[in-house]
Amino acid sequence: MNKETKLGDGVANEVKEEINRELSSTAKALIRILFAYLNDKVQGIDIDDILGKLSKKDEDEIISLWSSQLVEEGLLPSGYGGLPNDLLIENLHQTGYVDGLYSGYVLAMISLIDNNAPHELIASVKDDLSPKPIALRYRDRHELAARLDDEKYRWVKCPPKDDSVD
Repeated sequence: MNKETKLGDGVANEVKEEINRELSSTAKALIRILFAYLNDKVQGIDIDDILGKLSKKDEDEIISLWSSQLVEEGLLPSGYGGLPNDLLIENLHQTGYVDGLYSGYVLAMISLIDNNAPHELIASVKDDLSPKPIALRYRDRHELAARLDDEKYRWVKCPPKDDSVD
């Protein structure tokens, strides 16, 4: 085998590497200049003026995209993705409330199991309750608790008195 170095061996690769370094350096300088320019321009932008020109549909779409991105990044629970502005804000303010609903759900499941409720009943309760804590529109716990005043549910709060004496 001939191990002699020939004229031009490796030159093309070194030239490519040098071009890449120079292009990278030039591109980085261009990006710094571009962003410095944009930063100066952004300082003078009237955000209220821009937002005032957006339609309600545009605003809802932007908020929906934003909330979906926050869900994707794990910053919001998955049930919040794509919610419109009013529901997103309302639900973000209810974080503790939603945690409380979930805790109540867990306690109800534990109680049903501890009291030997039929598996069909436990599955029915689970299927009915588990998806509901996210994206509820209840403003406070009183609105939810008031449902127990309905005649159908009243017996839970005020069990009927047994007239018979054993």
